[in-house]
Amino acid sequence: MIDDEAGQTTEQIDREAPFGDRVLLVIDGAALQVMPLPSTGTLTIGRASKCDVVIDSGSVSRHHANLLIAAEVEVEDVGSSNGTFVDGAKLPASKQVKLTIGVPFLVGAVTLMVQTRAGSRRETTPQASQLAALEQAAARIAIGRLAVVVIGEHGVGKERFAERVHEMSPRRAASFVRINCAAVSEPLLEAEMFGNEAMNKPGLIELADGGTAFLGDIDQLVPNLQQRLLRAIEDSAVRRGTSTSAGRPRPVDVRYVASTSKDLGSEVDSGRFRRDLYFRLAGASFNLPPLRDRRDEILPLAEQFIASAAGPLGRSFMFSDEAKQWLTAHDWPGNIRELRNACERAVLLATGALVERHHLMIESAAKAPPGQRFRSSPTIPPPPGFSSMPASDMPSQVRATVAELEKQRILEALDKCAGNQTRAAELLGISRRTLINRLDEYGIARPRKRDE
Repeated sequence: MIDDEAGQTTEQIDREAPFGDRVLLVIDGAALQVMPLPSTGTLTIGRASKCDVVIDSGSVSRHHANLLIAAEVEVEDVGSSNGTFVDGAKLPASKQVKLTIGVPFLVGAVTLMVQTRAGSRRETTPQASQLAALEQAAARIAIGRLAVVVIGEHGVGKERFAERVHEMSPRRAASFVRINCAAVSEPLLEAEMFGNEAMNKPGLIELADGGTAFLGDIDQLVPNLQQRLLRAIEDSAVRRGTSTSAGRPRPVDVRYVASTSKDLGSEVDSGRFRRDLYFRLAGASFNLPPLRDRRDEILPLAEQFIASAAGPLGRSFMFSDEAKQWLTAHDWPGNIRELRNACERAVLLATGALVERHHLMIESAAKAPPGQRFRSSPTIPPPPGFSSMPASDMPSQVRATVAELEKQRILEALDKCAGNQTRAAELLGISRRTLINRLDEYGIARPRKRDE
């Protein structure tokens, strides 16, 4: 049997059955164990040294639960003192419940998760990514009801991180509703968030009942709506707007995940954000590092993006060595959003199966000949001394395709920001003046001025 003090919790499993393609993650505080699972069999989980999976925690019984492994993986509580919880529900003794890959469950107060080897590989390498470490912590938080704040620069992946919190939570079968707190003017946003009683129209918070409401750019929420949001959180209810006042309270069960690119503590100190709302939302905070601080992740992400962009074309691509060097050396001020845009554009520009450096870098808009309609994003300037492929050398069909994609991105940004040109330009990662120039170039009517 396994020696409890030695901590070699996978030795017996290795002897008894061949490893499958799944592993068990055991997350106890800051400690993480990764245990290969056999293809089939039953493993005992508990504090006793005779168990197959030994967890040295006071919240875990000597023999706490069983893991039943076949085509699916199931867990069974065997009458433990502190219970086994799946999707937030405590299991009755001897009841077998299917586990979902990548979704955490609780044994006592310890978080466990079944994962594929591919999904856990980066966590087990010596140079584990910062984002993987944050996701491990998020897996523990996701099980509960705590509100979460995700902090990071624009384009760093805050919304996707919020989605992962939702996907790992017991609420994953319900809605993940996005609310952009910076997108529209106050009256429109109020109606969007809280609904309209006279029109019998539910708001987005009401539509998130049972699920998760993602509050993007929460720092941009105006004081009046900060007050209404605080009341909704405290009362677990929303009141739809009417012509004269707020309507009757409608109970909602919502988990709130907010994102911001600012230091909310400083916003509180300056009086721009309510202190009581801040403490309601910041049950747990995750600060996502910019892509320039996660250089080991750039190439894997870039390869995912070109594969995704190439799929509809029925083609496959790979990066040249020079392109790989440039990708990892670039600072990516626009973070993941900028990297994705560069890869999608490169797929359109590459004439063969190899993506070269000049496919990733298009000549700066400032250097384009007068009247030329094709422009590049100013977030990817060529390095000093490097002359990239002029737009005039590109096939006319490619120029037209890229121009159409850029036009579409502008229209989508304006739609998301309800015509607000300043916010649309920020979303696109360009200046407002550049946006106005492109509206003129593409013949897009400038939206009527709103709250700029």
